Amino acid sequence: MKLLISLSFMFFTLTLSAQDVDFANTLQQAEQGDADAQYMMGLLYDNAIGLDRNLAEAARWYEMASQQKHIAAQFNLAQMYRYGEGLPQDMAQSLYWFKQAAEEGNDPQAQYVLGDFYRYGEGVELNHNEAFRWYILAAEQTHMEAEYMTGILIADGVGAPENDFMALRWLRKAAKQGHAGAFYALGEMYEKGEGVNENLAQAFVWYTAASELGNTQAVARLDLLASNLEPELLNQAENSAQNCITSAFQTCE
Repeated sequence: MKLLISLSFMFFTLTLSAQDVDFANTLQQAEQGDADAQYMMGLLYDNAIGLDRNLAEAARWYEMASQQKHIAAQFNLAQMYRYGEGLPQDMAQSLYWFKQAAEEGNDPQAQYVLGDFYRYGEGVELNHNEAFRWYILAAEQTHMEAEYMTGILIADGVGAPENDFMALRWLRKAAKQGHAGAFYALGEMYEKGEGVNENLAQAFVWYTAASELGNTQAVARLDLLASNLEPELLNQAENSAQNCITSAFQTCE
């Protein structure tokens, strides 16, 4: 089956203010080779925290920390090479540092980005099998977007054998973390009876959750299902949908 793909991008971010950082001490430790301090210096320059923004300096400190296998620094350095921020764009270097974080650091965010690289042919030859390999590695570490993409690829038979039962498993995992696209995909599968017996009332619940999370396409599906469900069944579905929302999407079926 073909399911709609909803995309978002993950980045290493940190909420800091200048008051949170002892700049002189951090700089001293960074110059003495402390990887965490080097990463922090990169963040300070990257985000203009107590300093003028200087992406070249940020990249320099990230690279120092990356050479010492600092996973978050490797990820951020890879992003800077990817987009040409603070240094010339270099997809080979971007790929290298993402793989360092993904392989040696087993970092799910880096694994997810590598999945995107291979799925869309960004800086590499398009390879759906390789994309699936990276997505499922991240999904197994409960990375929400990777869980969703793993479910979508299995449902569509892209990069992995088509298996609606397994697709449902991964989409449910992403849905429990509040992924709107996963709820919509579940609604489609329950509405069409793919991997599960057709169940319009349960599809109504999934679409309601998707709509609650901002998926606009779910609204049209809800209107159609509401017109096709018997009043008593619709009332039950609406109550179940409300329970789903009030349980923070943990009790939805």
